[in-house]
Amino acid sequence: MNQHYIDYSQTIFQCPLCNSIPKKDRESFLNDVRYNVKRYGKGDMLVAQGSVYEQLYIVVKGEVSTEMSDEKGDFMKIELIKSPNPLATGFLFATDNISPVTAIAKTDCVAVLIPKDNVYLLMSKYPDFMKAFLSYISNKVTFLSEKLRLTSLRTIRAKLGYYVLKESKGGQEFQLKMSKEDLSRLFGVSRPALVNVMMQMADEGLIDVDRRKIFIKNRPALQRLF
Repeated sequence: MNQHYIDYSQTIFQCPLCNSIPKKDRESFLNDVRYNVKRYGKGDMLVAQGSVYEQLYIVVKGEVSTEMSDEKGDFMKIELIKSPNPLATGFLFATDNISPVTAIAKTDCVAVLIPKDNVYLLMSKYPDFMKAFLSYISNKVTFLSEKLRLTSLRTIRAKLGYYVLKESKGGQEFQLKMSKEDLSRLFGVSRPALVNVMMQMADEGLIDVDRRKIFIKNRPALQRLF
């Protein structure tokens, strides 16, 4: 077995694509993987927007930020990927597999790169890997659809009102699934700006906030925000 996989084998099996593979199959799985291991310094580019995406990247150490630029040069941050997680899975099997995002190392990081044809082999031989891969892609589509919806809302108040009502699922209270830091990234705003608006809405009697617990006090007013 390659020394790189001895080093990162436990981390790889914490990745959502691989953690459902039965322990009895893990040694065989590692032996079937063809890969390169690459190390990146903070600020290095892993993937460039517009490049052909033909390898599955699994970030096994560090954090990677993805962002997208338009013709005017404006940038929009998409998400922060923390190890151990895959990068840009949805583009690997696209007919036009051109990456629409740039991936930048936010910290020193390490990635395992698996060629697309080898990913096909792993899917055919390990059904648990295939199911996890498809599930991960589906979840990412949901995330990006939500990101697009939030981007269409102009103000932080509108974004927060929409998000609170959606996450409450008709109930009066719920627990935030992510930290305020991660929520601010989803909204594309700074954490202080998000917290400030959240506190304003609490002062106005729209919501109550207790750490991650949100209590809805005025649903009609929240609905009018977007």
